Amino acid sequence: MEMVTHLLQEMLAELWEIFPYFMAGVLLEAFIRTMKWHVKIRKTLTHYGFAAIAIATALGIISPLCACGILPLTISLILGGLPLAPAMSLLVASPLMSPAGYSLAVKNIGPQWANAEVLAAIFMGLFAGTIVHLLERRGFNARELFKRELPEGDFHDEEYPEEILRCACNDMFSKKVEKAGGSPISVYLAKVWEGGYKVGKYMVLGVFVSILVRYFIPDAWLDALLTSTNPLAVIGITLGAVPLHITQITATAFMFGLMDAGISPAAGMALLVGGPVTALPVMSVFLTLFRPKVFWLYIGLCVTGTLIVAYLFQTIAG
Repeated sequence: MEMVTHLLQEMLAELWEIFPYFMAGVLLEAFIRTMKWHVKIRKTLTHYGFAAIAIATALGIISPLCACGILPLTISLILGGLPLAPAMSLLVASPLMSPAGYSLAVKNIGPQWANAEVLAAIFMGLFAGTIVHLLERRGFNARELFKRELPEGDFHDEEYPEEILRCACNDMFSKKVEKAGGSPISVYLAKVWEGGYKVGKYMVLGVFVSILVRYFIPDAWLDALLTSTNPLAVIGITLGAVPLHITQITATAFMFGLMDAGISPAAGMALLVGGPVTALPVMSVFLTLFRPKVFWLYIGLCVTGTLIVAYLFQTIAG
């Protein structure tokens, strides 16, 4: 009982330390969503050709969506005429950074790591989009992406027949407030509540896991895993993190309690990028809807890009 009390006290202390940064990010994200800046940018993506790769990357960075949230949006944009290259940029970059993610990263792992995360997200989006663009020019057929023809209609419609793509945003609290004629301030506060809940649960999970790891996993194991610059160790972290549903919030909150261990730049970046960039639920949707060549292209871009970022950060910071 004494140990449980001590763990809870330590957890509350860390959460209280993070709280101001958490609120700053949540308030900024809610403002962006209330002003619908990300929606306005998204609607212009089909009109910019190759430049859409950079625009999609920028949109992904300011978007608060994780890998599971961005996939239905990306598919809807593809069905609306968006080429695969900028769509892949959006899909890869979005889970890696957001306003709330950045503010928490500054607190949890420091400005150097947080800025490196931003640069990693930019690189990953541009890398994914450019590689797909070059493959398309060399004969990669991006027209037949799906295993079957997807039903026409709006993903926001409750009756849309493809359940895994059906959006539940109409059930969101802020949407209900908006439909009821709520003022812009009340809609904004509703979005703050939604964002706080969404980000907060992952932040709490990350802090909780990091405390458990410090208590129950021998320091020697952690040192060997997280402080190693061995290329095989970094590859192992990358491959191990890819199928896990680790959001950027969870990843930085997890690392918050382990920074004193002297995490190597390569291992840390492999965790920060390899975990959030994809997740098992996303891969299951890919396997269900997309042709195998698109699935393996997506996985290849995620793994290769993560390793490039990890070793590059190790070279610069080490």
